[in-house]
Amino acid sequence: MALIRKESYVKKKRDISRDNTGATTILVICVMAVIMALSLGLFLTASVLLSTSGRTLAAEQSRILAASFSEEVEEMLTSDRYSFSSWAAEEAGRVQNMAGNPMWYYIKYSISDGTWPYYDEEDTVVHSRENAIRTFQINRAETVGEVADIRLSIYWTRKDVNNRPDRLVVETTAVCKEQSCSIMDVYKLEVTPVGDYESWSWEHVERK
Repeated sequence: MALIRKESYVKKKRDISRDNTGATTILVICVMAVIMALSLGLFLTASVLLSTSGRTLAAEQSRILAASFSEEVEEMLTSDRYSFSSWAAEEAGRVQNMAGNPMWYYIKYSISDGTWPYYDEEDTVVHSRENAIRTFQINRAETVGEVADIRLSIYWTRKDVNNRPDRLVVETTAVCKEQSCSIMDVYKLEVTPVGDYESWSWEHVERK
């Protein structure tokens, strides 16, 4: 009778030990699952923060580039070196600047010879956006180890029936790592007759 009780006690002890082992295993698995979930959450959070930081940096770089080129274009159009008093002086200046960036000359000559139509938002043919807006791709620029694309979109509007611009609109767009920034500049044309010559000068009136 005592032997039976002893065997029963040992069996119960083994069952309890087995139950404890199973419970411990389940507890360990649960703890590991929680740790893995927390680790994954931290990893995802870090990835989101890194991605957001990268986009913020790229957006700032594109803004700086757009602002820089916008100011450079303003210098190209409003510089005193384009204040000519005769055709001969203008032509001499054009020849001298052929190796540089003759934007001022390109705009004046393209408008004056009638090859560049003015923009009219109500016109869907000759003076439509497709025909009137000219886009120029600037050489890709290096910025803090990244490559950025810069482009200029330019059009002009007419105030009356003559073929003289009222406003020139230049939109500068910089794109860095899929983040872009655009700055729009508006210029007003002043035409001063000097004998049989028309002196053109651009005045910067708005930036947005």
